[in-house]
Amino acid sequence: MVGKVLRLALLLLLLASWTNEGQAQTESYENPNALKVWLTISARKRFLEVSWTNAPANKGDQLLVTREDALSFQSQLLRKHTPLAGFPSEEGSGSGDGSPSYVPNSGFTARPSTKAATKEEEQEQYWVANGGATEVVAAIEPRQGLSTQWFTTGLPFDYALSRNATVQTACYGFWASYIDAQGNILAKTCLKVFPRWMNDLKSKIGEMRLRDLFIPGTHDSGSYRPNFDPLLRESLVTKYALTQDDDIRGQLMHGVRYLDIRVGYYRNSPDPFFIYHGITKQRPLQEVINQVRDFVYETNEIIIFGLKEFPVGFGKGLGVHRLLVSYLRDQFQDLIAHPSLTWRASLRDIWARRQNVFLAYDHEAMVEEFPDVLFGSVEQRWGNKQTWAQLETYLRNINDFDVSRFSSRPVSDMAELTPETWDVILDKTGGLRKMADNVNWRISQLYRNELGTNANIVSADFIRGTTLVETAIEYNARKIYM
Repeated sequence: MVGKVLRLALLLLLLASWTNEGQAQTESYENPNALKVWLTISARKRFLEVSWTNAPANKGDQLLVTREDALSFQSQLLRKHTPLAGFPSEEGSGSGDGSPSYVPNSGFTARPSTKAATKEEEQEQYWVANGGATEVVAAIEPRQGLSTQWFTTGLPFDYALSRNATVQTACYGFWASYIDAQGNILAKTCLKVFPRWMNDLKSKIGEMRLRDLFIPGTHDSGSYRPNFDPLLRESLVTKYALTQDDDIRGQLMHGVRYLDIRVGYYRNSPDPFFIYHGITKQRPLQEVINQVRDFVYETNEIIIFGLKEFPVGFGKGLGVHRLLVSYLRDQFQDLIAHPSLTWRASLRDIWARRQNVFLAYDHEAMVEEFPDVLFGSVEQRWGNKQTWAQLETYLRNINDFDVSRFSSRPVSDMAELTPETWDVILDKTGGLRKMADNVNWRISQLYRNELGTNANIVSADFIRGTTLVETAIEYNARKIYM
């Protein structure tokens, strides 16, 4: 696991270096063949990403990005070389054969040319939204004949937008619309929060167990830093210690319902319990608990709080474990799901008790000692793989030969790459952000197209760079029809 693999490497590194709100067009979760568009955020440079599937990809089709909801688009002619739009940088990327044309809102509509232009060549068509009141900040021309693509734009995303989102927020920050040559909107999406997706689907999933659902999760959920900008403050340590960009509230607001919590004990601190990634100290556990507790009280969502590894300060005895369990009981109080529910309980049974936080504890002796507080741990299926080819093979195998689906105990596919110790020390992989950017779009497509039907929990690094949340909600909404 990452914590164990990285412990020596991170120790050496430490020693060396110590909204605008709006409503998007409703999407049909029941039709998997409909044209769909997603917005995600890259990990390494936090650029906005646009992806789509089932696109007609006809001549003249465009994928247009705006900062406000676009209700209509109009075509206009503009002289070339007008400061309106620029060209893809090295960050521009696409999946599939070839990359689409990308136009961010800076620079010129065409590269300067020394060749004399004809009258027809002096003008170029471009799009505006809402009669010109809303600016198009990026335009992508889908590759003809290719129905599925994933593209990284050069538009930077500010995580302050996420922090300002509330449970009433529908859309914020960016909107994306797929239009045809006449400007008709064929599909649209926006950056969204999903604070109550379980409750919203209650009529469809209420009789299901947690094991029956597709649940988005995060790996090393507490390994984040508020207001951290990787372009300005990244170091060798943070490259391999941080795994998420949103804090716990942000992760939950954006649909995560399984938290991977690694707790360490720091005896001489006023707050003795901290989140750790390997041996790197992250956030106070109190901060994490406060955000979970406040979120559950506000939304009535169900959270699996998975505690494991206990990498620092616990020793071989049970004394510190007992302190931690008592601390958890005092903090969560009546929100703790009583183990008498068992993992076989339906969501409706859980909501009836209003006990929404499952403390899944990875220590059998403690589970036996505290049968009124602790559930057994979630099984984490960890491939410990360093390349996408290896990870893909592993994820396919555990899902093809999955006997655990007949059990009520939740399982989590850990869908991220794991660097080896010397990879960290020598920085051979470029850090967890680069590794996540290399696989997150592939993970998104793998679970959307093939593995989503039987998936339970799927956990990822920098989950905002995946479509796992929307895919999970879509599969859960369709389960009754399967």
